[in-house]
Amino acid sequence: MKSLFLTALNKVKGVGPHQLLNQAKGLLAQNDDVAFIARESSSITLATVREGKSPSVLIINGFLSQDDEEVSDWLSVVDELYPQNKVIHVRWNAGNLTEMALDDGIVAGGVSGDKGAGKLLAAAKLARSITPAGIAALVGGVVADKVIGHWKKSFNETLHVGHDLSTAIQDDESLHGCILFGHSLGARVIRHTLNNLDANKVKACYMLAGAVSAEAEQWTSILDKHTEIRLVNCYGDNDYILKGGYRAGTLFNHTPAGLIEIESHNIKQIMNLDVSAFASGHTSYKNEKVGRELAGIFSQLTFNKKLELGLRP
Repeated sequence: MKSLFLTALNKVKGVGPHQLLNQAKGLLAQNDDVAFIARESSSITLATVREGKSPSVLIINGFLSQDDEEVSDWLSVVDELYPQNKVIHVRWNAGNLTEMALDDGIVAGGVSGDKGAGKLLAAAKLARSITPAGIAALVGGVVADKVIGHWKKSFNETLHVGHDLSTAIQDDESLHGCILFGHSLGARVIRHTLNNLDANKVKACYMLAGAVSAEAEQWTSILDKHTEIRLVNCYGDNDYILKGGYRAGTLFNHTPAGLIEIESHNIKQIMNLDVSAFASGHTSYKNEKVGRELAGIFSQLTFNKKLELGLRP
């Protein structure tokens, strides 16, 4: 397959970088118009982390920071709110952080708070300084193609995961009223899952460093359908993967929920929580301090509201 940016360059030689960017966006849009076709086999596996009471808590990773799918870090957050509930890991092909690496020599160093992410952080550090004009002018389009291509592949996978997770919840009465926790691309899985589900099959959703649009139009229809759901968006200002790699990967079409509040006047269903003080980077949201902050916010709810969310009184 030809480089996206090389294709754009060939089509629009002699034009300015902003025009080139628009050409690239057009090519991306054409690719996005392909109809979704469900796979014959499921894209997910549900693995019980621990037994417990209902409602079940389903945890959904984004990019993995290790080769294995570590989930113990989720418990530091979950146990501050739901210490006695059953916890289920939604396994999917999230991809490893290093898959998004650029050439070793392009940029050196890491980003504070995201230690261990290695090459991806180098890419993110580079990408955070890229403007829409700058990304279109990258030599040969190599950097742009790697960033855009990886995110697009991951976005496509979340469509399948959201489809299959919604089916799993819909078909299993024991999962009705469940609680979803999603980190990074896991938040995008949550949105696709809610899009596909019948109304009010999920009680609450927690999104950490969400790699999903914060625009109101992406959430209005979901909230209109799931009238009893509570959506909690944990965002911060220290996330260079979302500031750089994600925004470059979407060609600056929107800002992700992991960086800003979700646009909505619906304060009954949406809660935006700035956890910049407790999350120093994209991979550091799953910690006790974030969990305690969430628990502290919900301790102010009425007794009935706590029962509604499945929280301990």
